[in-house]
Parts: sequence; structure tokens; C-alpha cells
Amino acid sequence: MRRLLLALAIALSSLVQTTYAQTDLPQQMSFNYGKSVVDELLPEGFAYNPITLLANTPLYSFGAFSLYAETQFTRAENLLTRSSEFEFGLNGGIRYQVNLNKYFELNAAIGSGPHFISLETRLQATGFIFSDNFELGFSFYLPAAKTSFNVKGRFRHISNAGLKSPNWGIDNLFLIVGIGTVL
Repeated sequence: MRRLLLALAIALSSLVQTTYAQTDLPQQMSFNYGKSVVDELLPEGFAYNPITLLANTPLYSFGAFSLYAETQFTRAENLLTRSSEFEFGLNGGIRYQVNLNKYFELNAAIGSGPHFISLETRLQATGFIFSDNFELGFSFYLPAAKTSFNVKGRFRHISNAGLKSPNWGIDNLFLIVGIGTVL
């Protein structure tokens, strides 16, 4: 087992070293669609099952890392009131990317930002919240077309950081697909 872990550490180390040697890491502006695949059950007896639209742009790159800004618009059905609920806001974060070759990239990101939510539940107050996101994904590039296709998994926690009661937060796991343009 130790030998396997040592071999994995050496392979990962060489991958990271070659990543830092690359100077042409593509940055992309992307438009994405996400669907919650794991939903939080609300105390009112239904699952919060949102869909989300995301627009993401890099702000500053340094090596394999980049700072980004992202807008989010999210909609979910409220099965109790038979109405639509929504969230919207802006996130900022940091992304790490590893280019495997000129066509494939693995990436990870964390981000947070202010949002507004219309949902009224005993789990989370309406109004001002924060959206915290943890994401793993990959991109497939078409260099000649300066286009990318993205697939990501994202864990998202929304809450208001204790500014208002109740503040238990709502968690979802999203599958996100999108298209980007290489800048």
C-alpha cells in the first residue's frame, strides 16, 4: 500500500510540475446549465430541486490558478405553494486547472458570493444569503474553433451566515454542463 501511495505521489508531483511549466493555459468565458441531482429535503415535506444558469469569466490568471467572477440565476418549484422560487447573485472564486493535453483539462474551483433567495422555509430565511460552491470538472477544447465543452460536479451550500433566523442552510449537488469560448 505504501508503494502504491508513493508511486501516486510521484506521478502527481510530475503532473503538477509539467502544469506549471505550461505558459499557454487556456482561459475561457463559459455559459452553463446546472441541475440539482442531490436535493435537500425541506421541513415542509418537499425537496428543494433547483436548476441554475451560470455565466463565468476569468478575471486574473497566475500559473495554473485563476480568479473568476460568476453570475448565477436559479429557479426551483415550490411544491407546497405551487409557485416558482428563485435565487440570483454574483460569486467570486479561485480555479485551479491541469491541462492533460491540448484537448483536455481537469479543474477544481471554490467560490462564494452574495445572493438573494425568495424561498420561504423553516430551514432558511428569505432574502440575503451567501452561495458557497465547491466544484470539480473537466473541459474538452476544440482549439481551432476556440471553443470548450464543460462538465462539472458542484456542491453548493446557501445560508445567510447567521444574519437572520432561521439559518440552517440548504445544500445541493449539481451536475453542470456548458460551452465556453477561449479568450
